[in-house]
Amino acid sequence: MNPGSNARQTPSFAWKGQNSQGQLHQGKLHALNADLARAHLRRQGLQHIQVNRLWWDTTPKVRPKDLSAMTRQLAALLRAGIPLLQSLNMLSRSMTSPGLVQTLRDVQEDVEAGLSLHTALAKHSQHFSGLYVHMVQAGESAGILDVMMERLSLTLEKNEALRSKIRSALMYPSAVLSVAIGILVMILVFVVPVFQDVFKSFGAELPWATQIVVGLSDALVHFGPLLLITLMVAFWFAQRPSDSRDRLRQWTARWLLRWPVVGPLITTSVVARWGQTLSALLSAGVPLTEALGPTAQACDHPVFARWTLQFQRRVAQGGSLSEAMGQNGRFPAMIVQLCAIGEETGALESLLARAAALMETEMDDQVNGLSSLLEPLIIVVLGGFIGAILVAMYLPIFRLGQAF
Repeated sequence: MNPGSNARQTPSFAWKGQNSQGQLHQGKLHALNADLARAHLRRQGLQHIQVNRLWWDTTPKVRPKDLSAMTRQLAALLRAGIPLLQSLNMLSRSMTSPGLVQTLRDVQEDVEAGLSLHTALAKHSQHFSGLYVHMVQAGESAGILDVMMERLSLTLEKNEALRSKIRSALMYPSAVLSVAIGILVMILVFVVPVFQDVFKSFGAELPWATQIVVGLSDALVHFGPLLLITLMVAFWFAQRPSDSRDRLRQWTARWLLRWPVVGPLITTSVVARWGQTLSALLSAGVPLTEALGPTAQACDHPVFARWTLQFQRRVAQGGSLSEAMGQNGRFPAMIVQLCAIGEETGALESLLARAAALMETEMDDQVNGLSSLLEPLIIVVLGGFIGAILVAMYLPIFRLGQAF
């Protein structure tokens, strides 16, 4: 499984176990298999562990927006001097997300049992990423948890803003494309067969353009349901964690990076999020070798996650981050140069934050340009398809009129 993969893509397990005082604990976690789940629980000091695979995980989803709001509220409560347990209790009562409420209650119980906050959060890896856990751990170690929660909420908000910009830019073209494809399918399924009955009464050979459209209509009418079922089954299998699925995701991600317009946009977005995350971890006091792991997870892109883990190994062996990035050749030259300057001057976190801000500005320009380009392009192309189908349908009628 790729480190950048989301936890919800891994199998879910329900577990029960006892701590060193003999108290019973239970919950859910995500792991590649049952053995890894048991090993993870044993590292937390649990004994007599029972693990059962959940084939249908009904855990309520937690939106990034809700998680960011909860983090900012927790930072405000801690800054106001309210104890951690009381703050968690207040948050569990005020949150509206069912999944987040249950998670906060579980975290509160673990903290009451003597666990540190970051250890309690690590049990819920489907909601709290490595970035989240590492920054909380740094805040607890330094005694500045409120400051770290404030920085964490700001980082989460920036990362979500980057994703929101991409979604907003693609929302209108996607809606236009979906409506146009729906109209195209309706014409082929319902309108073309009516014309086909009329054409049969002519008794003449149809033009090649009309024959192509009629052939598409027949194929869609006869094999459309089977194709739909096949796509649904394929989509279901694509959601199941497997090595082949991860290889397909890697291949798709690399393929999209080669596109002339989409590739640079994806690169800019991921690198901006990469820089923001790494800067936040470094400013929290997390060593570079440890910070690169959560950064790989937070960039949410399998190719960049794999590259970041390669950087982590190089840095752990005594290499330079900027040298590893330069040899990779896929990161923009600007951020590589700023990383080199930051490593020489000891200001890597501030220069990474500046680079991320520059990349975000560049992404805004790319998104605006892509939006203005995609909307008319989709309308022209799909309008041309629909117009070609209509012309092909009326072409035999025009020829029949010329015969008389």
